[in-house]
Amino acid sequence: MSFQNREDFLHTAGLFEFSLLVLGVALGWAFSVSSVEQIQWTLPATMWGILAGLALYLLITGLEHLPFDPLKSIQETVLEVIGRPLSQCSLIELALLSILAGIGEEVLFRGFLMTWIESWGGYWLGFGVSSFVFGLVHSVTWAYTFFATLAGGFLGWLFDATGQRNLLVPIIAHALYDFLAFIAIAKEARKMFGDEQSQKKSETDNEFEW
Repeated sequence: MSFQNREDFLHTAGLFEFSLLVLGVALGWAFSVSSVEQIQWTLPATMWGILAGLALYLLITGLEHLPFDPLKSIQETVLEVIGRPLSQCSLIELALLSILAGIGEEVLFRGFLMTWIESWGGYWLGFGVSSFVFGLVHSVTWAYTFFATLAGGFLGWLFDATGQRNLLVPIIAHALYDFLAFIAIAKEARKMFGDEQSQKKSETDNEFEW
């Protein structure tokens, strides 16, 4: 499945991420797991999230330059599926989508799933299963699934990285990574697909050049 325009992509992606947030909150309520209450707004957690998001982005960017065919396949697939619509989005739209993804996915996978499994299966089972399911949800290619699972493990580790469990850390790291990755994909898509959208005017008042 590929998206050819910004409207379809934003609608589908936004609805998907919002559904994950609703699902995480609903399951937390049903199984008595206070996923949202695990978000604590502190400066150390914010700094941890920012640094972790930057580190994850730099690591993935570095890996993409390795002469490894599966990694190149991931890049090609991502560009084909979401390259064009991302290149048509404003920075504000990319930021909002990234924030929604960070909150929705972390509330579901770390806030609910990891915490819930831990309550009856222990830390490592919760950590492992939540990371694996996170990878499956991002199963674009087998290589993408593998790296997404590793990223899920990193985000799971960040959940407790400050010494006090805080969902804010993986939320910020996840959102920042997505934002930077979206910008990089959009720029690459503009190079690949040319200026076919350059004559289109913005349809929103808050869109600006970047």
